[in-house]
Amino acid sequence: MELFLPSILVIIFAALVVMILLPNFSPLVIVIVSILLLTASTYHHFQFFWHEYQDSTWQASLKIFAPGIIITAVFVYIFFAGGILLTNGSSPSMPSMELPSASTATNPLTSAINTSMSAVSTAANSISGAAGAITSSLGLSSANQSRRGANKGPTTSTLAVV
Repeated sequence: MELFLPSILVIIFAALVVMILLPNFSPLVIVIVSILLLTASTYHHFQFFWHEYQDSTWQASLKIFAPGIIITAVFVYIFFAGGILLTNGSSPSMPSMELPSASTATNPLTSAINTSMSAVSTAANSISGAAGAITSSLGLSSANQSRRGANKGPTTSTLAVV
């Protein structure tokens, strides 16, 4: 349990650094810092686990396969590089595709936005008309307030009314 909370705090700290600080750095700074952190963590890892690497012997038998793996990798590279050189670096051409015009792609979206905007403006006009009718029926119109010398806003708080 003693290792759980520090690990969670390190993860939270790392997330905050990634979300807050990293977007402000340039890519060059991020690459340099990541190289330094990778080098430091690799050094620390090998210092910490050196004895385990010395005692581990299961991979000693795999050493005989290393030359074959390297030779295979070289031949695969030569095969692909030769293929690129033989085709002069050109890739096969794709058939031309006809795309629809931008106006047809946005028509449903534009009509939906226009419909919703007209509904909102209609609702706003009806609310404005209702507010005007209530104001005039209560005698709170701006002409009545200016005649009485009243202030421009309400005189009682909302909590007092409730």
